[in-house]
Amino acid sequence: MNVKKIKLADIDPRIDGRIRPVDESHAAIIAQAFEERGQETAIVVRYGSSGEDGPKYILVSGAHRLRAAELVGWDSIDASITKLNADEARLQEIDENLIRQELDILSRARCLYERKELYLKLHPETKHGVNRFSRDATVATLKFATDASIKMGVSERTVHGYIALYKNLQPETVKILQSTTLADDRQELLYVGSIQEPVLQVATVKEAIFKGKKPSELQEAPIQLSGEALWLQVGKKEATRVLKMEVPARRVFLDELVKAGVISRDQIVEAA
Repeated sequence: MNVKKIKLADIDPRIDGRIRPVDESHAAIIAQAFEERGQETAIVVRYGSSGEDGPKYILVSGAHRLRAAELVGWDSIDASITKLNADEARLQEIDENLIRQELDILSRARCLYERKELYLKLHPETKHGVNRFSRDATVATLKFATDASIKMGVSERTVHGYIALYKNLQPETVKILQSTTLADDRQELLYVGSIQEPVLQVATVKEAIFKGKKPSELQEAPIQLSGEALWLQVGKKEATRVLKMEVPARRVFLDELVKAGVISRDQIVEAA
């Protein structure tokens, strides 16, 4: 890849969807190094859409360096342009993050979960066949786990463990846990993942963070909330999903919440 100067205004950083959020303090340190020594390592970008309103380039790696360039007031930055497509670029970003030791457990689990989906999408031929050690395990899973374990320097069992951990977490739960100390607490993440009811899982995490406790430390008493407050507590998205259920399915689901001790039967009447 050839290195060239690219205007910052032409680069879409895609900050919201990145595996590792930009740490402003870390970017400030890099900015200071830029002022003292200049840029030593180029960022990596790929071509954006050809449309008039689309970005000319999309950032693949180097979000902190890009932010540092903004902090020192540069209008351009050294960048290598790759011909990777969106999936290949995302896989590269994931792999670069997986080798970093500072990733918390939740972020590492997310990386591996997403990497598996991309790996199988990019290598569909590996989906055929059966592992000789198990009737249910496919060769695709084995090859992915082997590839990931080599890159991370861990066992295949560890790779599978991370994926299983992340798979049991609701998207809303992940958003809440990010950037908290719970994101690096394996036992608590496993405990949260063991809560199978989506609404209860989200509500438990929110309550734990609000009270400054670990989810496993919460009392198992029902959450005493009125109907309206209950839906605010579990999140508007989850409430909307429940309210859109057909009546028979909604009754069954709410009965399960009563059995789990999240709400009382009186609250169901009040929330209806």
